Amino acid sequence: MARIRLAPLPSLTQTRYVIHLSNGKRLVLFRLPTIEPPKSTSKSAPARNESNGWSYYAMEAECPHAGGPMQDSSIDIEDSAYIVSCPWHAYDFNVETGESSVGIKACTFAVDVTGEEGVVVEYGDRDDGVEVEVVRLEAVSEELKLKKSSSGRVNGRGNANGNKVKEQEEDMPVRYLDDDATVCEWCAHILNTSNPEHKIELTAHLFKIFTEREGTDSPMVIGDRSGVALPDLPPRDGVKDVNRTAVPKPGRGGTQRSRINMLHALANIEQWAIDLAVDICVRFAGFQTNAADARGLPRAFFHDWLKVANDEAKHFSLLRTRLEELGSYFGALPVHHGLWDSAKVTAHDLRARISIIALVHEARGLDVNPVTIDKFRKAGDGESVDTLEIIHNDEITHVTTGHRWLTWICGQEETDPVEVFRGNVQKYFRGPLREPFNTEARLQAGLDKRYYENLAGYDGVQPA
Repeated sequence: MARIRLAPLPSLTQTRYVIHLSNGKRLVLFRLPTIEPPKSTSKSAPARNESNGWSYYAMEAECPHAGGPMQDSSIDIEDSAYIVSCPWHAYDFNVETGESSVGIKACTFAVDVTGEEGVVVEYGDRDDGVEVEVVRLEAVSEELKLKKSSSGRVNGRGNANGNKVKEQEEDMPVRYLDDDATVCEWCAHILNTSNPEHKIELTAHLFKIFTEREGTDSPMVIGDRSGVALPDLPPRDGVKDVNRTAVPKPGRGGTQRSRINMLHALANIEQWAIDLAVDICVRFAGFQTNAADARGLPRAFFHDWLKVANDEAKHFSLLRTRLEELGSYFGALPVHHGLWDSAKVTAHDLRARISIIALVHEARGLDVNPVTIDKFRKAGDGESVDTLEIIHNDEITHVTTGHRWLTWICGQEETDPVEVFRGNVQKYFRGPLREPFNTEARLQAGLDKRYYENLAGYDGVQPA
């Protein structure tokens, strides 16, 4: 049995790490709070993978179903065991045994933290007689890049290149709601927040407290739309909102100016995506399926879309930071609110909202992201490539989320999700779904060609 030493125990402080091995394979290391044994169980010696209240688990980094990134999985506790669910298709695995409720099994590896070697993974036999070693231990971070300053004014200052860099600083500190505020009240508060720095901070905070309170004696109350005010158009500070045709063309990425235009356009999309993800939670909180045994939305629905909102907040923060590193700032160029227009025409029907926002607009991102990343790579802009690759991988999971919940609704209502999706596109989306399609990424997210091939929306004026 090969023992692969990872790192000294005190140096591991985050929840997840990707282990890159010399044989080209990757594992995920989870560092999770030790689950207390039932009170009726006699106290025994700590397991080899436990130390100071933490337990360590290792498993293969690719889901055995379709290769989804297990480092981005959600984590739950069932029957006093940690269960991780793949972000692409929600296949669940016990992190200790690899067993799954769907009948497939993931490879897991014993972890030993009791010796002087630090954290050790028992990997198995040597690879073709060659000792396997750790090439890199990569922390998986969910941190947002929040601004440090908070003096209260919007100033312009020159950088080393003589460009104006906009410092958006806050007139007032970010306003948090009370501990007894409902999910719907929080979502409405975020939608009505115009300061982009406040919006991303509040979004991250909401997802954090929702997940922390799940499984406790005081989970967050979902609430409903009564008593909350939803804006017709979420307000924006520091940007000029224009018609889509008045937004500057991004160019081909050959110049820094062109790449700044691209990043600015993407940042605008990500900020609207925050609002779209929280809006779906509050606007459809009272949704009931059309079935004899009508059902409301399970709590997992709200968890999934708050996770999407948290991802979008992270994406906006990364893009905003990258713009500033390039000597610009978010708000330097005009923007449009085309995504919100799609939200307004689907505000009456959750099926239509998921179809158009998640399975058309988000899926279109999967098609164009690789082309955009390639432009930045050819220009030698590795920092932007890293940011865009994070966004692309996350967006596969967002399309997966949309597919999962449209499929759930259709399963309850005994309808065909492909037919429901195509019908909604024909009614609420203007023009054809344009090729080329990223068929691989779409399939990873659950969309086979039946969904989008030879499909066009309406032509002309939006139907009433």
